Amino acid sequence: MAFLTHSARLVATTALTVGFVGPLHAQTQNTTPLGRLLLGWGTEKVALDTPQATTVIDQTEIEQSQATTVGELFDQTAGIQAIGSERPLGQTFNIRGFGKVPAGDEGQIIVQQDGATKYYEQYRLGAFFAEPSSFCNIEVLRGPSSATLYGGGALGGVVRFETCEASDYLEDGQDNNLRLQLGTETNGRGGRGTIRYATRATENLELLTTLTLHKANDYVDGSGNEITGSNFTAASGLISGRYALSDTRSVKLSYEIWDSALDETSYEQTGSGSGGAFGTIDRHTTDQTLSVELETKEAIGAVEATLSYSDTDVVQDNSTRQGAFGGSLLFEDTTYGYQTVSLDTRVTNETGFNSFINTLIYGVTVSQQVRKAESAAADQINFHPEGTSTRYSVFAQNEVAFDNGLTLVPGLRLDYAINSPDSANAATSDDVNVLSISPKLAGSYDITESFGIFGSVSQTQRAPTLDELFSYTQPSSPEPDDEEDATEGEEAATDLDPETGLSIEFGITSALTGVIADNDALDTRVTTFFTRAKDLIARDRTDGTPYNRNIDEAEIWGLELETAYDAGGIFARASLTDIRGKETSSGNPWGDAQAANVSFTLGGRNATRSLEYGWNVRAFDEIEYSSTAKYDGYAVHNLFLDFRPRRGALDGVEVQFGVDNVFDNLYQNSLDGDKGRGRTFRLTAAKALVW
Repeated sequence: MAFLTHSARLVATTALTVGFVGPLHAQTQNTTPLGRLLLGWGTEKVALDTPQATTVIDQTEIEQSQATTVGELFDQTAGIQAIGSERPLGQTFNIRGFGKVPAGDEGQIIVQQDGATKYYEQYRLGAFFAEPSSFCNIEVLRGPSSATLYGGGALGGVVRFETCEASDYLEDGQDNNLRLQLGTETNGRGGRGTIRYATRATENLELLTTLTLHKANDYVDGSGNEITGSNFTAASGLISGRYALSDTRSVKLSYEIWDSALDETSYEQTGSGSGGAFGTIDRHTTDQTLSVELETKEAIGAVEATLSYSDTDVVQDNSTRQGAFGGSLLFEDTTYGYQTVSLDTRVTNETGFNSFINTLIYGVTVSQQVRKAESAAADQINFHPEGTSTRYSVFAQNEVAFDNGLTLVPGLRLDYAINSPDSANAATSDDVNVLSISPKLAGSYDITESFGIFGSVSQTQRAPTLDELFSYTQPSSPEPDDEEDATEGEEAATDLDPETGLSIEFGITSALTGVIADNDALDTRVTTFFTRAKDLIARDRTDGTPYNRNIDEAEIWGLELETAYDAGGIFARASLTDIRGKETSSGNPWGDAQAANVSFTLGGRNATRSLEYGWNVRAFDEIEYSSTAKYDGYAVHNLFLDFRPRRGALDGVEVQFGVDNVFDNLYQNSLDGDKGRGRTFRLTAAKALVW
């Protein structure tokens, strides 16, 4: 009851604020963020019309954020937040209470970049490394319904990153666009420079090349205290091209690389909770993503085939704690890495009947992930064992859209994983094979042209990762007088069951026009969900037992509100997230739940002066996980100004100005390991040369 009362209060407050927006000026056409086109459901839909809670973050929103880290791009999105720290090497994601630090999200969230699955796990390091400005579209699909098309184990959901293409910068009648951009920020005294060239080389060929250098010093919190190890230098490059083979066939290629070399940076990048006990280290991180996508329209339907390669490598050396902590291999000179090759092929067949349209999507995915850890100090690192995971998947999703407004979407996915330890692994030499099943039934119903309902029942299973299956500890060999201190060690947990999540989701949508002005738009979605997760895999530190065990079960439930208003001259947007959960065995609060939070934005546009401006506030409620883990509530206020003239001498100039944490508040998010960034002024200026 406390949950419902608290959520109702936040919903009422947000709705009242959105409703009281004052005089408005209509445009010819206005679209809210909930009206953006979403591609990740399988069929092209407006985000508000999918039978699942989804959000699209577009190019304008990405550029306006002037984000230092990828996680900042989700600040206005319900249900998801970046966790760990605001260091570029320390971020991972949490969706609806799934996703954790310091070991990473362990695959409970599927992250894709241009169709390539991204995954990285290392102690006290983040899971995703990229330059925020490389992306022009991001989609968030919350909940396990998305497992059908993207892979079993999406207990929290899916995040789809799409890098920019030439068409994102070339307008009608333009063949070339050379864009120079410089940005700076005061907190950390950082800067970013980007050169981007888009060209329509021939009638059928478009190309984009981007180079970015991003650098910053350590930032400070609201009290002026320096967050050590938050400094970084990163260079990135992006090459993408699209070639039309014919009217019905096209191929797209994209290659993105992100490279960061840091000397004497903090070992722990996901937070400073150890008080610096882990010391410093030199760390060179390289992330590469290559994707080739072929799209055709054949007699059997539209065929899409994506061949992708992801390679993330972290080279660490010169640790100041080398030889400490009993000579732990954590601090030895080591190269860690993940390489994943994947081929995804799917067919979309649409058939029209008298009273309904049937869209069947089916396909096969084959992928192989290789995990490596190469150290001169040991043949095998027991807490980061090498191995190979080969996965074969088949899936089908059938969407039946009736002419009475009812849509039904059943789906099923089977994943079969063959996990093979490296030959040097002393813990085991046997393969571990796991079958995961992910069924769902989703649906929506248009009650009227303006109001609708949607819901789903879905289950997904997450196969254990290479880390969880093959990690182990060696038994100790004590001196003769210290036999009582001997340890049996912990063997590899090769008999783990897959994690299973069963989720029920229900929501209400509304899409209203002409609310106050003639052509305004007010879109709203309210979503409730309940997830029961069992056989959750957790570290078991009991001597003589397996390294990991299926020991956790949880119930997680929550409410998400998204609403947006746009009348051209003025706009408003709000989101609310209230997630609660408990460990069913102990009754303790779920330790990965986000604190209840609200994001609200109010802004205006002046078309004559080419200005867009506004104010945003993000407010988090207090939360208590245990008697020793309590976090205070806080609010952070931000201002933004966007200037984009389209005529005269300033045509092609773009200026973004922003102030984050205007009142320089001191705060710490409950899922972060550091205090948040203090007041920060940001300025970005760009000039485009078009011919």
